[in-house]
Amino acid sequence: MLKKVTVAVSAALFSGVVSAQAPSVVPDIEIFMSGASAQDKGIAALFDNLCVAGTLDTFKDNANPAKPGKGYSAYFCTLDNAKVPGLTLTNPSVLFHKRSAGGSAQGVNPVIDEVSIEAMDINNTANVAAGNCTETAAGSHDWRCTIDQPGDLIFRVSDAGVSDVNPEMFVGENTPANNNPVNAADVANKMVVTPAAAVVFGIPATRGLRDALQEAEVAAGILDAGCTAQPSRTGSATVDPTGDVRESEACMPSMTKAQVSAIMAGRMKNWSSFLVNGTPLTAVASNAPAQTQVTVCRRVNGSGTQAQMNAKFLHYPCTTNAYRPASAGNPFQGPIIGLNSGSGDVSACLNDWDNNTNATGFNASTTNGGLVIVPGRRWAIGLQSTEKNADLFDDFRFVKIDGVAPTLKNAASGKYFDAVEQTFQWRKPAFNGPTGDMLAILSTIANSASSPDILSTNLNPSFLHSFGQAGYLALTTNGNSIDADTVTAGVQIDYTTHPVTSLTHKTTSGLLDNCIAPVIDSSNPDTPLF
Repeated sequence: MLKKVTVAVSAALFSGVVSAQAPSVVPDIEIFMSGASAQDKGIAALFDNLCVAGTLDTFKDNANPAKPGKGYSAYFCTLDNAKVPGLTLTNPSVLFHKRSAGGSAQGVNPVIDEVSIEAMDINNTANVAAGNCTETAAGSHDWRCTIDQPGDLIFRVSDAGVSDVNPEMFVGENTPANNNPVNAADVANKMVVTPAAAVVFGIPATRGLRDALQEAEVAAGILDAGCTAQPSRTGSATVDPTGDVRESEACMPSMTKAQVSAIMAGRMKNWSSFLVNGTPLTAVASNAPAQTQVTVCRRVNGSGTQAQMNAKFLHYPCTTNAYRPASAGNPFQGPIIGLNSGSGDVSACLNDWDNNTNATGFNASTTNGGLVIVPGRRWAIGLQSTEKNADLFDDFRFVKIDGVAPTLKNAASGKYFDAVEQTFQWRKPAFNGPTGDMLAILSTIANSASSPDILSTNLNPSFLHSFGQAGYLALTTNGNSIDADTVTAGVQIDYTTHPVTSLTHKTTSGLLDNCIAPVIDSSNPDTPLF
């Protein structure tokens, strides 16, 4: 919605003085976006570039002081209209809200259906006197906001959304609670959908399970004996030191796609059924837990992370009669299934099972008809994007799938299959969608937040794992190019500095469909896959 600029801001602009925007300033343009958190860092970096220098204030919810902005954030600045094509206002003040709470589904179903959802109100209009946002230090332009007091959260229909996969995939098991399945015809008729970056996902295993897999693969001659030269971790969690050979790509153990698919579908109950070179894992590993039920830390329905896993490993909902992900298990016989709302919850779930803690509530005593399952350490797997745990802080480690590590290089070359394009989406003008300056801003965000420069400078450096560079890939379908000289010379592309892929899930009609096999896009037909 458009709002009149305050006298104070107008006077500052006309006098040539530029200042940051306090919460009490009324913006020219206010935009609400909801959905996946995967683009949050890219959006933050983009606003730092698009705003007139010195005018950006950043607001983050303080529900978890250790992870500010986990659920809600906002960016308020004077926008440089020279950097946003199509703006009619000169250097307008823009307040951009981003809701990440609830994940991808909040950027799809409510946007299509025009359903109001909660957003953070940095002005605390219901209780202005109290002031729900506090600057971390005077002049820092960095604010922390409460979201647990009356007026902290307001209900708004999102102007746009962002999701880990294309909107049409949020049907059936992928439909979030209290929402309708997405109608593909509604997407075609009502929505503008813009592919963003491709994100590489992986399968994380608790450290105990990773150690067991390494030990089994060394015994089978699959991994070098040096991969278990250092003793496996016992007792409470510790962070592996830099340079630990067990953390290298060469020592990274593997699961097959079929094994992961069976586990995620609930068809494997006990780790004794998991074979490494024909031998049960429980028989060869020296650290087998007392209770060996297969344990899974998955996401709730409506999660984009869960939706992409369903598609890539179970081909759901891509084909009729595809297996559905297990949502409930049997704590006595297995599998044990933990449903997690966010990616941070998956990390906590895996930490609990690895360390015999119970922050999530999943590792509690269970009784049934006189049978008792006591809390304990268990082997577990989950699902995460590869932006997680590059610092090895959490007690899980990514594993290879069919012998291939989840790196940008492997995904861009087609060797690693678990990568999907995210999307930005908004309603068309005929369906109360953005127009004018708001549309110009959203278009710039969708086209630029996943540019190679933003990815290589502001995002992927944090996702450099001991096994290689992971994170996000820009798309040639968005006009990004692969270095022609590098390709001609036959030198392998450096995906750390130039993260671009020509592989796409776009159909021949131009629609994005993360269910189909990726192919080289039509504008780069001769791109070699190193």
